[in-house]
Amino acid sequence: VNSTEKVLFQGFGQTWQIKPEESLFIYEPGLGPDNYSHPGHIPVFTSDLKISAEVRSACGDNTACLFDAAATNDTAIGLNSMMTGLMLEQERNLVGNAPPNITGDPRIIAFLGKPVLYTMVVNDADEFNVTLSPMTGAQLPVTYTF
Repeated sequence: VNSTEKVLFQGFGQTWQIKPEESLFIYEPGLGPDNYSHPGHIPVFTSDLKISAEVRSACGDNTACLFDAAATNDTAIGLNSMMTGLMLEQERNLVGNAPPNITGDPRIIAFLGKPVLYTMVVNDADEFNVTLSPMTGAQLPVTYTF
């Protein structure tokens, strides 16, 4: 279903408004749900904003950028919103990524005074690039000679 923000707000979002007696919050004496509810408030919808050609050029089709730049009249704020959204999407993808599958011979054969070559295959089911880094500090070095 393709609905506008206004239709979603009026036909769906407003239906979530609770009655004061249904609130689960505990309020300070003299305060209640009515102090924090503004049922007459109508938010600014993207379709209400006048988006300049400059903002469209800078933001492309990124809705967060377009909205924030137009609502604040500051393209930098819109671009910041776009970058934040892209970074969050990247982090969400990484968190959702399964660990890589590492395979190789479970045995390491070493001879005194000879370098050891160990080959492993690393695959990521989610097709992310995998980077292997040598351990440093108190860990064993990757190149080790006996």
